Amino acid sequence: MLIPAYDEVRTVASVVRIARRAGIGPVVVVDDGSSDSTAAVARRAGAEVLRLEQNRGKGGALAAGASARDEDVLVLLDADLTGLRPAHVRALARPVVAGEAVMSRGVFAGGRWSTTAAQRLIPQLNGQRALLREHLLDVPGLAESRYGVEVAITEHAAEAGWSTVDVPLAGVSQVMKEEKRGMLRGLLVRLGMYGQIVRQILLPQRNTPKR
Repeated sequence: MLIPAYDEVRTVASVVRIARRAGIGPVVVVDDGSSDSTAAVARRAGAEVLRLEQNRGKGGALAAGASARDEDVLVLLDADLTGLRPAHVRALARPVVAGEAVMSRGVFAGGRWSTTAAQRLIPQLNGQRALLREHLLDVPGLAESRYGVEVAITEHAAEAGWSTVDVPLAGVSQVMKEEKRGMLRGLLVRLGMYGQIVRQILLPQRNTPKR
């Protein structure tokens, strides 16, 4: 499991503990150059920690984490989740492990109205996924995609013809950026995130890598 984290000291330990209780493999937190004690808190909660000295963005953190592992199937979890249960993690992994799909994607349901509504409007932005490690590393521009990483994965999945399945994550939500960083700073971070997503959407289509 890979959990990219940037200044997530308040929530990362809870996500790590739940991921470990799922019992499906090592839990690795990729600390993306945090300025707080995210790495130490994650390690105390039982995660292996890959510390990046400079912030590379979410896409860069996932690329670094996937490159450092050798598991066939990776489950990707955000570090700011609430309401997550071990059964959710196992449900994400199951279709890929069983060979029923190339990728599974979590869809929030029944949690906070704001995140559930956002998921219904733009489900491709959900960061909770399971897929083969080699397929994740095949995503063009993964390391440079930053907050556009979910768009990059979704676009590549469509171009490559991956079979995908949506997995309901009942009761799961996320802590909003405005709650984590204060209203003004959180809003600025959100606007920056949207800018990176839009840039990813507007990138010229790239050819699917050949093996």
